[in-house]
Amino acid sequence: MKKLTMSVAIAALGSAMYGVPAYADRESDADAFVGGAISYSKLKNLSIGGEEIDELGDADEFDDDRTSWKGFAGVWLNDYVGIEGQYLNLGEYKESGFKFDPSGLTASVLLGLPAGDHTRVFVKGGQFWWDADVKGPLGYSDEREGTAMFYGVGTSIAVLDNLNLRLEYERADFDEDRVEADVDFASAGLSVMF
Repeated sequence: MKKLTMSVAIAALGSAMYGVPAYADRESDADAFVGGAISYSKLKNLSIGGEEIDELGDADEFDDDRTSWKGFAGVWLNDYVGIEGQYLNLGEYKESGFKFDPSGLTASVLLGLPAGDHTRVFVKGGQFWWDADVKGPLGYSDEREGTAMFYGVGTSIAVLDNLNLRLEYERADFDEDRVEADVDFASAGLSVMF
């Protein structure tokens, strides 16, 4: 089911991106974009199989790789509404023999407020299809997958005519397949506007 849902989301985003040139000919305010960003992520309230991992240590001091990355593509259909898809690699979290390594795809709606040419402040929300490798003490190993809602805020600032600096703060709430966690991630990156 997850593969079918992801395929439909990717096809919908691709179809929307395919129609951008025709839409752009009719409406001068459509902006397609593609880009990447470096993220700093923080995991809170991790529970795997009902076991609270943060009780085994301080969750704020995980021995983790908090630097991660993401790639994104989308289109602003007009000055105020857009759609976007992302691939998120959220880093690797380790504590007391447990390891949690999530990544996934998103599809979201963007609501923006223009602040100049190709510059806007926005909020976003949508669906996150994730999978995570989970490893634990005594050779425990599993792969979990599921869906989660995610949301965020950001700004896209025109640096050059077709190059934007993009700053975002997002959150995903995992609560499926016996994995519960909150993942916050702040990112800075660049996007190319078409």
